Amino acid sequence: MQLKTAFILYSFFILGGIVLSIFVNGLALLIILGSAILTFYYSYKLKKIPLLGNTVVAFMTGLAFLFGGVAVGNIGSAVFPFIFAFTINFMREVVKDMEDAEGDARVNILTFPVKFGFEKAKTILYMFALFLMIAMLIPFLLKIYNAKYLALITFAVVPMLIYSMQILHKKNDKTAFGKVSLLLKLQMIFGLLAIFLGA
Repeated sequence: MQLKTAFILYSFFILGGIVLSIFVNGLALLIILGSAILTFYYSYKLKKIPLLGNTVVAFMTGLAFLFGGVAVGNIGSAVFPFIFAFTINFMREVVKDMEDAEGDARVNILTFPVKFGFEKAKTILYMFALFLMIAMLIPFLLKIYNAKYLALITFAVVPMLIYSMQILHKKNDKTAFGKVSLLLKLQMIFGLLAIFLGA
């Protein structure tokens, strides 16, 4: 795709999103405007900063759920889906950086794994995995989600999350990182399914 074509499409979707959000409500419009500014600044500068670029991408993914909550006037129900989506996507972004570390280092792209090494990147992933396993229990304990949610989390998401961390602990090769990235994507799907069925 040519740069000019990409810029036209970018402008069309940004302006289209802003116009459509006007018909939702004021807060939705602010979210879209903020997202547009953040997306531009990410492409311009933030993506080059270790972890901060990963955080922005994960935040934008989770923001879709907050926007949905704002659109229907029930932002409270979107908080946990936001936290879940943000955490899983942040982890996946770091794993993808690990997968691409060799190529990134060659062209002097200083992602976190390139700059600080795989072991420190893994430590961050272990911490986020532990946080997520604890956080996933809270909506059930608060009786926000029902037993169907707990069953899917217990027998699908948590086992895959633990298995993913075991792979990372044992291996440092590109194939393993690719497998973990895929597993995290599956965890995202099963986690959102659990939220949908358990609400």
